[in-house]
Amino acid sequence: MKPSCMISVFLVAFAASCGSGSSGSTTACTMGSGTTKTCVEYSGIPSEAIQGQNDACVSSGGVASSACSHVGADGACRVKSTAPGATQTVTTWVYAGNADNERLACTSNGQTWITP
Repeated sequence: MKPSCMISVFLVAFAASCGSGSSGSTTACTMGSGTTKTCVEYSGIPSEAIQGQNDACVSSGGVASSACSHVGADGACRVKSTAPGATQTVTTWVYAGNADNERLACTSNGQTWITP
């Protein structure tokens, strides 16, 4: 699943759980390998949404974890989303080997580029 699709899955799960329980938890989903590898890290989500997010990751062929590896990463593109009463951060780590193009694509969309 493309990172943008994973973000969509996350936002649906987040919206469904907004306003209930505690927030501030983090989970991640790694898809692909080598130069096609991406890892999407979700932070600030309600703790009760973690299992659903992990299940969505695994059912899409990914590997769920508590954080993305920075080993071999070119960098990451970070975006914050706000829903009533909550804010979450989605950080997509890329490993394709073309950091300049990835950084440009990220920042041209108004997002923040993170160096590993």
